[in-house]
Amino acid sequence: MWRAVYLLVIAATLIEAEFPTKEFLELLKPVVERCEQSTGVDKGLVQKFNEGTMVDDPQLKCYMKCMFLEFGVLNEETGQFRYEKMLSLIPQEMKSIAYDMGRNCIHFKGEGGTDLCQLSYDLHKCWQKAAPEHYFILK
Repeated sequence: MWRAVYLLVIAATLIEAEFPTKEFLELLKPVVERCEQSTGVDKGLVQKFNEGTMVDDPQLKCYMKCMFLEFGVLNEETGQFRYEKMLSLIPQEMKSIAYDMGRNCIHFKGEGGTDLCQLSYDLHKCWQKAAPEHYFILK
């Protein structure tokens, strides 16, 4: 009996700790598809970056920018990244992890005239290095 309760608690903890959640990824699928189409990004490069290989590819960088613009977390005119807005879009169960990742990379704010594809890439690189066990790029 105790063993079953113990296994249930472990399972609940693992489900609660899922990052990102399947529901969250499913909700974002249309944005991923639009950005894939508009940038022509190689999905294999997205996967490599997701796994920790720092791929320096212009289409990948602009794919990252496209997603930020689609979610309204990057101001295209000023180059400012909106961390608070990003956190407001993330499901509650993912917020603490995202906050911890983001606070290490808050210095990537951007400014007018900044190459937004490069800024987006640099921000993703920082997140990847800050928390590789939780990092993901939508693909």
